[in-house]
Amino acid sequence: MKLVKILTDRVQIRTNLAEFKDIRINDLMKVSDGRVSLVTMVTGLTDTDGEERIGEEDFLAEITGVKSIDCTIIGSLKDGRFLKAIDTYPTTCVQIEQIGAGEFERMIAGPEGSGFRIGEYASYDCGAWVDGNKFFQRHACIVGNTGSGKSETVAKILEETAKLPGANIVVFDIHGEYSSLSYASNIRIGEEFHFPVWMFGFQDIVANILKIREESATTVMTALRKAYYAVCPEGKENKPVYFSYRALIQKMEEMDSQVTGTGENYKTGDKAGMPKTVKGEYNGKLTGAVNLLRDRMLDSRYGFLFHGEPQSYLYDLAEALLGGDKPVKNIDLSAVPHDVALTIIGVLTRLVFDLQREQDMDHIRPVTIVCDEAHVYIPDNFQLTASQRRMVEVFEDIAKEGRKFGITLFPATQRPSELNRTIVAQCANMIIGKLNNENDKQLIKGMLPDGDDQIIDSVTMFNPGEVLIVGDAVPIPLKIKVELAKERPVSRTVDFWDEWKSGELDFDYSRNVEEYMRDLD
Repeated sequence: MKLVKILTDRVQIRTNLAEFKDIRINDLMKVSDGRVSLVTMVTGLTDTDGEERIGEEDFLAEITGVKSIDCTIIGSLKDGRFLKAIDTYPTTCVQIEQIGAGEFERMIAGPEGSGFRIGEYASYDCGAWVDGNKFFQRHACIVGNTGSGKSETVAKILEETAKLPGANIVVFDIHGEYSSLSYASNIRIGEEFHFPVWMFGFQDIVANILKIREESATTVMTALRKAYYAVCPEGKENKPVYFSYRALIQKMEEMDSQVTGTGENYKTGDKAGMPKTVKGEYNGKLTGAVNLLRDRMLDSRYGFLFHGEPQSYLYDLAEALLGGDKPVKNIDLSAVPHDVALTIIGVLTRLVFDLQREQDMDHIRPVTIVCDEAHVYIPDNFQLTASQRRMVEVFEDIAKEGRKFGITLFPATQRPSELNRTIVAQCANMIIGKLNNENDKQLIKGMLPDGDDQIIDSVTMFNPGEVLIVGDAVPIPLKIKVELAKERPVSRTVDFWDEWKSGELDFDYSRNVEEYMRDLD
C-alpha cells in the first residue's frame, strides 16, 4: 500500500512496500503521472516496524512496517532534461522511482564547451560542470568554515578559467595563498611592487595613513587640506593624483611656524625700527601633525608608500591589473600592514571599476574580482568610519551595476553572516562548503529560492572539498566533490601534533620580537 501527498515545495510518501528499502538521504527520486515529472531530493526518512496506528491526517489505517519518505522538490523534467522551473504539478496517481546514474547524466547534460568541470557529483559517477557564462557574468560567492576547502575550490576555478586565452581575473590575496601559481602575475605589494601614497587620494591618506577622522572639522584637518591643494593644485579628494609627500610635510611646517607682519614697526626697545609680527593662523598648532607625517614616512612598515613614483605609475598599474599576458593577476598583500592592505584593496577596486566604465561597450574585456576573506573589508556593519563606508560602497556599486560594465565579484568568506548583505543578495551563484554556524546557515537559506534552502542543513556533515553549488550556473544543487587543482594554493595550516611530536625546541624568538616591536603603533 502506498500514499503520496504533493505540496508546493515537497512530496511526502507513506508506504508499506519494500520497493524503497534502499533509499537514502540526498537520493533523487522522480515523481511522475506520465505527463508531469517532478525531481525531488530525499531529506527525511522514517521507518516504523510493527503495528502502529497512523493519524487520520496521513490517510492510512492500521498497517505494519510503515516507511515515511520526505522529499524536497528541486525541479522538473521536460523531454528528459532537468529544469529548475515547475510549470505544473502531477496528480496523485503517480509512479515514484529512484533516479539512477544513467538517467541523471542524461538529465543534466549541457552543451560542450559551455563551461568547466569542477569535480564529481558525490552520489553519481558523473562529472559536475559549471556554466562559465552564467557563473562569471553574474556575481558568485563561496562560503565555508576554515578548513572546508574554500581556497582549494577557488584554485580549481582559477586554473580552469586560466585555460581561456582572454580570461581576466584579479585576486585580492591577503595571505599570499595564490602567490606561486604559474598562470598568475603575482603583484606583491610592499616588496617588489611599491604603492605610492598619492594613489590613495586625500581622503584615504588622512583617514588610513595618518589615522585622522576625516569627518572631524578640526584645525589640523583644515590645514592638511590647505597644504594638500597647495602642493597639488590638480588634486582630487578621492582620485590618484601625484604630489610630493615631502613637499606636503614642508608646507605643513611652514604653516606651523608662519608669522605675518602687522604693517607697523616697533618704536622703542631692542626691536625699535623692526616690523611688528603676529603668529599666523596655524602657528604652533600643527606640530603634532607634522611629527605624525614624518613618523609615517620613517616607519619601515610603510616604507613602500614613499618611493616617489611619478604619475606614470598609474598607467603602469592599470596595465598590470587589466592587461598583461597572464589571465590571473594576484594582488599579494601578505607583506603589507593589515590596516593599509584593506585600504589598498578599496583603492584598487575603485580603480578597476572606473577603468571598466571608461571602456567602449562594443569592445570590452570583462573582469572578475576575487575577494579573499571578503567579510574583513566588505562587512555588514553600520558602525563604519567614513573611509570604511566609502570602500564598502565601491563594492556595493559593483554588485548593483558592475555587470553592465563587464565587472563582477567573487567574494570568499568563512563568515557569510558578517558579509555585506547587498553583496550577498546580488550573488546569483553560491558555492557552499561545510558550515556549522547557525547564523551563517540561516543567512544563506534566506538568500536561496524556495526548495533550495532545505538542502543547506546537509552541509554541516560535509568533508573538506565537498560543496553545494546553488544557482543558475549548475543544473542541479547536489553535493560535489571538488577536484584538486594541479597547482594548489599555499596552505597556512599547521599540523600541531606533528610539530609537537618532532621535539624541535631550539627556536630563536629574537626576530619575532623585532617584528613585533616594529608593528607597534
